[in-house]
Amino acid sequence: MRFRTVDMEIVLPAVTQPAAVPGWGNVPWGALTQYPDNPESVETLRFSDAGYVTETHIPYPPYVTQALDLSRSLTLSADALGGSFSIGILTLANPDGVLDGLLQSRVNDHLPVTLREGVRLWDGTRQIWTDPASASLRPVFAGLGKNWQPGLNSVSITLLDATYWLDGTVPVSIYGGTGRLDGDSNVVGRDVPRLRGTVCNVTPVLIDSSNYVYQLSDGPADITALYEGGYAGIAYGGAVTDIYATSPDPGTYTVLSSSAGTWIRLGTKPVYGITVDAVGHFRSGAAPVNVLDVLRQFLIEDMVMPAAYIDAAWTATSSLVPYAGGWFWDGSSSVTGLQAVSTMLSGLGLSMVPTRTGTLRPIRLQDPADAGDPVLTLTTDVISAISPVALDSSLDPPTWRWRIGWQHNFTVQTSGSGLHPQASADRQSLIAESDRGAVWFDTTVKAAWRVPNDPALISTALANQADAQAIANWHGAVWGKRRHLWAVDVPQSVALAVDLGDPVSLQAPVPGAKSAIPGIVVSEHVTSSSNTTTLTILV
Repeated sequence: MRFRTVDMEIVLPAVTQPAAVPGWGNVPWGALTQYPDNPESVETLRFSDAGYVTETHIPYPPYVTQALDLSRSLTLSADALGGSFSIGILTLANPDGVLDGLLQSRVNDHLPVTLREGVRLWDGTRQIWTDPASASLRPVFAGLGKNWQPGLNSVSITLLDATYWLDGTVPVSIYGGTGRLDGDSNVVGRDVPRLRGTVCNVTPVLIDSSNYVYQLSDGPADITALYEGGYAGIAYGGAVTDIYATSPDPGTYTVLSSSAGTWIRLGTKPVYGITVDAVGHFRSGAAPVNVLDVLRQFLIEDMVMPAAYIDAAWTATSSLVPYAGGWFWDGSSSVTGLQAVSTMLSGLGLSMVPTRTGTLRPIRLQDPADAGDPVLTLTTDVISAISPVALDSSLDPPTWRWRIGWQHNFTVQTSGSGLHPQASADRQSLIAESDRGAVWFDTTVKAAWRVPNDPALISTALANQADAQAIANWHGAVWGKRRHLWAVDVPQSVALAVDLGDPVSLQAPVPGAKSAIPGIVVSEHVTSSSNTTTLTILV
């Protein structure tokens, strides 16, 4: 007999008494209050759908009427952020208003909620069902609750997963226009630029037009080259601790780089636009190189996401895509965490997925044939229903050519009056296009299909050609052949044995799968009103 439990944190808000109480006839005027403050306190509510008592006699009364409706998925389109968000609804019965006091006095907004599943054991000797140990309960969902929604005899709580942290705008400093490093009147109200990782040909922000001072980032950075109109003719004048202490010599530039930011000052007014190639670090001094490692540090340090929401499997140095790269945000517009993640993961075949334990983890889609031993075998013994799912039109028919961008050019400069006359031909060629490309193609696929897919070049955060070529080859291996999706209904207990991205073996009475074939779990849908979970399998 299966059941689910809910642990939900709530807060009794702090109540502060006035600093003084007029004392008419009992205490002197202005005396401090005799009533203590009531500090904020955190409590944990515990419920279940069928009743449960732990081995330490903690009860979970059966108030849950709808435990969870949840969908999670990997992305299958090449240039998008992975994972549809797992947002569900938790409904509690409220007979005779027994929860009314909690609804009126407690706050549950964006506080932890955990759902677990257990199996009662049959005691044949006593002829009763017994509750299992709490340690044996398996996680189904962990995330945040969002506000009580009272009904006539019930109350609902919207559930949010860890991707909630990506909805907010990335915190950033803003120029006040008071002069010097706070910027002049031309940049008042503009966000300070941010550079993380390796980038090419970015335009620093001119914050002091009188002294030719530019800001490149809100943290330390290493400038590998500075160009005026594509020509590296301005000489490096050294690093300084005060960008305003001494004006650089004519034809040179100085750099101030610290945890507070990176600034450049020119000794001569430029005629053409100033751009730089650089490597940006974090304000803490952290200097990850690979794209996924840069993103991890970005979430923790720039998005201020609690480290507890980063999955333990996502280590500081990840082997999923060990490729150097980075990105530059010039501060001209605000950026959400969702936008930043989408930009950094674009084209890499990675999905940022909320796990069942409430953390975020990147998962790379694998070629089913090369994914390794199956975690689960799906046969007619466990499959209650199976149906086809249409692939996105960008993936079916197969793709005969993949073009993956690398060394993204943040400032496109074409030939004309904006380029220095001494700019080299190689530099002019590089900065004239937004991306350089690595290509995978298969003419056999092109010949086999009348209208095979041929997507446009995909911009990525990659810095090197070899890495972009590896990504292009990966896309070709996964999507350069005909793929199918199958929606498979299995018992919820079986579905909990696998997670997104896991390899499985599928054998069912459908075309192409009558004998066991390898597949990958790319999505799951859990409905509280059903005893089954729908797994979508890519084969």
